[in-house]
Amino acid sequence: MTTQKFAETATDFLPLSEVGQMSGLDYMRKMMAGEVPSTTFARGCNYWISRVESGLVELTGLPHHDHTNAFGGVHGGWYGVLLDTCLTCAVITGLQPGQVQTTLELKINMLRAIPLGTEVVAVGRLEHIGRSTGVARGEIRGTKDGKTYALGTATCLVMAAPG
Repeated sequence: MTTQKFAETATDFLPLSEVGQMSGLDYMRKMMAGEVPSTTFARGCNYWISRVESGLVELTGLPHHDHTNAFGGVHGGWYGVLLDTCLTCAVITGLQPGQVQTTLELKINMLRAIPLGTEVVAVGRLEHIGRSTGVARGEIRGTKDGKTYALGTATCLVMAAPG
């Protein structure tokens, strides 16, 4: 597990103008190393960045009781959080200095239920990075059983960093 740094207040995050001074790959590497805050949502959802390369981001996660729906299964939102994060982070690895991104569209297909306590890896792969959009695809797989639990795609708006 990597050591994540979490923002305690909104002022703990780097200003977008500062984020925009580095490449997206450098920013993601700093996030994985704990040099800049990770998404605070990761703490409550029990996932962490486990791998960052150009065009690829992996998260490892472990769903617990806090992540269940009214029937006791892993909530679909947990799948969505992991996929939105790894897919948009894969797009971030393709950003040049001066660029930031935000999600325009997220599509998820849940294939099977993740049993509580099953460690999974969410893998996002950059498929396209252009002047105004980035597209990534990926999946959630079990780390021990190798089963694919969900598939997803994301389209992101690429824009100039403020400042």
